[in-house]
Amino acid sequence: MRVSATQQCLVLVLLVLCGPSRQQGECGISKFYTHRQPRPRHATHALPAPPRGYRGRGTYVEGAGGDQGTRQHRPNNRMMVFGDRSEGRIVGGKESEPGAWPWQVSLQLIHPRWGRIGHWCGGVLLSQRWVVTAAHCINKGIRILAYHCSKAFSFTRMAAVWQVVLGDHDRGATGPAEEVRGVHSLITHASFKDYQHDIALLRLREEVTYTDYIQPICLPDAPPLDVETFLGIKCVATGWGMRVHGGPLETRLTEVVVPVVNNSHCVKMYGMLQNIPVHGYHLCAGQVDGHGKGTCVGDSGGPLQCNMRDGRWYLAGITSFGSGCAKPGYPDVYTRITHYLPWLKQQMTVNR
Repeated sequence: MRVSATQQCLVLVLLVLCGPSRQQGECGISKFYTHRQPRPRHATHALPAPPRGYRGRGTYVEGAGGDQGTRQHRPNNRMMVFGDRSEGRIVGGKESEPGAWPWQVSLQLIHPRWGRIGHWCGGVLLSQRWVVTAAHCINKGIRILAYHCSKAFSFTRMAAVWQVVLGDHDRGATGPAEEVRGVHSLITHASFKDYQHDIALLRLREEVTYTDYIQPICLPDAPPLDVETFLGIKCVATGWGMRVHGGPLETRLTEVVVPVVNNSHCVKMYGMLQNIPVHGYHLCAGQVDGHGKGTCVGDSGGPLQCNMRDGRWYLAGITSFGSGCAKPGYPDVYTRITHYLPWLKQQMTVNR
């Protein structure tokens, strides 16, 4: 059957009108970082686990934060601590270019009595309505130290106290690219406990407008990426976190390149030595050769993003917990996104 020119034009018009828009179809596009991090040839094999009692020895990495060996660390999450201020940074990283990571958001708190607390955790923009973060950011509450006493508050479980700041780079100044959205609802994974199933969603009250500085990251939800381990790929973690545990936060967004390594490293360093189970739904990334590079407190909920063959950035993990602040020999542990793709899709569909 021959198709007339009129019918061909009608089909083209329908494709334009019904097909996904440019705004909806694009994701994982960075203005500054379009290169691909190659996977080493040996990446398909498990890297050797560090020897028993290993605490990391090696040369100083330019940009790394201080002497990590003089402080006694224990595994902790990367949630913001009340009262901290700016000037720290991701350990061993560098300042990001403004707009380089347009899906990175700052989750900020406003206490109903005390007013604005400010940056609490990171988050990642998935769409015009949804942000993903770590569940411990929402469910851990705040601990305030005053008059030698401590009291825990769990008001962070209320959507009304959260604000999502998008397009931000310098927390010390309000930039023209920034947008602020309130939170309509919070959804924490039903099985979340301690460091297990550490993932949550925030539904925004209003849709965001995509710009060069506000864009969604790609989810690895299509074959073959839906079963990708990212093993051996050098990915990037970003955030406004501390440079050393207990220090102040960073004013400007920083980034650090970390390789995804075999989970056996984290199973040994956290599971066997610290009694914190590491499972297949975790992702292990960081240096195992003694260099102190990674995330710190304040980076929780932020992205571990990987640049793949198509040139787009994909969300591989959500910053969950680590040794304190990039303790040499201890990779950081992230929530593995590919494991939670069904959960993410279900929640974003049911809670439209």
